[in-house]
Amino acid sequence: MPPQELGFLSLEGSLVTGGIDPTGGRKNALDAFLESKLQEGFDIETHTDTHAIIVERKSFLSRFRARGANRYVVSVDENGEVTMIPAEPKRS
Repeated sequence: MPPQELGFLSLEGSLVTGGIDPTGGRKNALDAFLESKLQEGFDIETHTDTHAIIVERKSFLSRFRARGANRYVVSVDENGEVTMIPAEPKRS
């Protein structure tokens, strides 16, 4: 398959169309979802155009519990559908 169809930069450095999210629809869907989660009390740990790790903010009392924070992997597919699944605990 030629590089132009894969969505990479050419050897000359020019942008080649057909990347992961050429229309920006996935990024827009993820940004809207993350904005709603921020309002629900989550923090964004890390974020790309198609994936994010979010963490529930700890309440004052939960800071004294031994349990770690609830972390989730958020991803958006090529159709703009956003999913959120539990992430593995953060390693110390």
